[in-house]
Amino acid sequence: MITPIDAENLVKASQGASLLADDLRSLAQSADPFLAELAVEMLRAATELELKLKRLTTAVSA
Repeated sequence: MITPIDAENLVKASQGASLLADDLRSLAQSADPFLAELAVEMLRAATELELKLKRLTTAVSA
């Protein structure tokens, strides 16, 4: 069973990952091709983390 503090930390981590992914999506549209490419690479990792945290949140909520 997950504690209330763990649940709160999980929600905050999920929200943080979502905000990071949103910011990286914006950065990936940069006019600077090098910066945009780096942002795309980081966006892939951030999106994967975001999805894993959402799945974990769903799993512990059920």
